[in-house]
Amino acid sequence: MRVAVRLCSAQLVLELCALGILGTPQDIAKISKGTPVCNSFNVHKVPGTLYTGNTSLGNVPILEYKISELTSFDSSFELRTLDPEGIIFLGDIGSVTNWFLLAVQNRHLSVQTGHSKGKVVMSRGPLISDGKWKKVTVKKLQDGVSVFVNGEQRMTVEQSQESIDAEHGDGFLRIAIGASIPNSDIPLTIHPPLDACMRDWEWVKQDSSVLLQDSQTQRCWETIIPGSFFPGNGVVGFLPEALGNSSVQRSTAGEEDQSWNLLVELTFLPVEDRGVLFAIVDPLRNISFSVSMNQSTKDLVLHVRDQVFLSTPTPSSLCTGESQFLQLWVSEDQVMLDLEGKMVKRKLDDQDFRFLKAIWGQTGTMVYLGGLPEGESPFHGCLQAKLQGVDVDLDLAEVKSGDVRSHSCPSALHVRDGK
Repeated sequence: MRVAVRLCSAQLVLELCALGILGTPQDIAKISKGTPVCNSFNVHKVPGTLYTGNTSLGNVPILEYKISELTSFDSSFELRTLDPEGIIFLGDIGSVTNWFLLAVQNRHLSVQTGHSKGKVVMSRGPLISDGKWKKVTVKKLQDGVSVFVNGEQRMTVEQSQESIDAEHGDGFLRIAIGASIPNSDIPLTIHPPLDACMRDWEWVKQDSSVLLQDSQTQRCWETIIPGSFFPGNGVVGFLPEALGNSSVQRSTAGEEDQSWNLLVELTFLPVEDRGVLFAIVDPLRNISFSVSMNQSTKDLVLHVRDQVFLSTPTPSSLCTGESQFLQLWVSEDQVMLDLEGKMVKRKLDDQDFRFLKAIWGQTGTMVYLGGLPEGESPFHGCLQAKLQGVDVDLDLAEVKSGDVRSHSCPSALHVRDGK
């Protein structure tokens, strides 16, 4: 489905490429209705802000202006992000070969622009991903296009002759916010979704009020902290090989090494004391292994092969506003679970160990955070995860549904750094 809202006076188009969108406020209300809140927080989001991270759900705001009606090519906005990589905006003028990209790369501001014969010019700017508001201005000057941060000129790139000629043509200027232009073949080396917030924007001195959507998913929290926010209706799924040192090790003789193990570290603060935190799902979508909170029994439960393997009471601090730290270690002969300093150990049969190792190394196996496939048993709260000692980046997910925010949580759900 493709929805377009056109403001004829400004020749502006907002396109919402809605491809299987999940995560409406109605969905959240339906899931949470009647569920006791464990840790409450102010769900209000600030009007006049635009959250750029929803493009992974198919929401790509695109502004389109007729070039002959423009009197300026300058734009400005305030930006806040903790995301180390993603697109701020991508614009093209006249044709898809004349383009300008402003992005975040390795936590720094980055500019890329297309020139003739596929040439790409790049420039790296200042640190931008620190969670603080910064005013970014893009200006067309005689020697090229310059980017200013908080009033200071930080980057300048040469403008191609094709782009200069296009400014005097009869075509259109398009600006995609938070993503690439759909169906574009522009060569990008950046993972597009950017968990960021914009406010006080002005795009080429034209009307862009259509971006002020009356939608909570399109707005931002007043303040944020590092973490990944799960709204109680979303889930992320990864291929194990995307999570760093996760493959089954082999000996020099080519045989499987029995020293394979699994280390999961989670720091979390739940809004509701229920839901799946971590799960391994086989190619047939069977739940091979999972860690979840049981709201009725107040237990943390570990399942192996859909059977309860062990359970332990959740800490009394779970619903007091304190974040929780969980460490889970699966080795050849035992499972150890440490929840807020309380250690539980249980012997793991050789058959179960071989089963888990085989599933982990099987093509098509998925690792899920924050719930199960199809959005079942969702977690609601802020989460930080490490797997095999490596921080999990939700932008690497193979599956991402709902309004999950990869790199930010509302500041009321503060989680301390994992131990």
